[in-house]
Amino acid sequence: MITIRTKTLCILAILATMLGTSYASASPEAAPLVGQPMVAVQVRPVHPSSVPATFSTTFKRIGNLATFDVLSSSSIVELNFNGRIFVTNFNIGSDGAYFELRVDDLPSPHDYARDFVGVAEVATDIHSSITGIFTSLSPGTHTASMWVQGLSEGGTFPIVNPNDLDSDHLVIKEYTPFGYTYLPVVRK
Repeated sequence: MITIRTKTLCILAILATMLGTSYASASPEAAPLVGQPMVAVQVRPVHPSSVPATFSTTFKRIGNLATFDVLSSSSIVELNFNGRIFVTNFNIGSDGAYFELRVDDLPSPHDYARDFVGVAEVATDIHSSITGIFTSLSPGTHTASMWVQGLSEGGTFPIVNPNDLDSDHLVIKEYTPFGYTYLPVVRK
């Protein structure tokens, strides 16, 4: 009679064969580890952007922040920018500017990944934390960039990390579809 445990072990053995097996080294009795990590994390420093002289009410790229790798097209990728944003001057009638985090020049398909600099914050380093969720990215290398758009009017010299501080960074978390699976230890 085939038990549920036997069926489970057979399925896990098939998965191990399909995915390739690596073993944990914590102890000689450690269970085999199958697959890829559930969360792959990359941290990239963000340096001052190449600055467009002006911007308007249409989104304009400020510059690339970092490149990163994606393992699977089924992954969910979370980008988190922590750093400073800056606008040198706003045009008369402007209400401020949006800074938007994008991947491969495209905005997040899951709501906005933005922060706002108001007119009262002109020529001031503004600490910013922007999170964006991106899906359906192909496996391989991608580029995260920052874009700016004026609200009602434009302005001049939008900058990311204007003082080149080492604390400004981009955290990339890739949530893979299946993650690691631990096979049970079977003793005979």
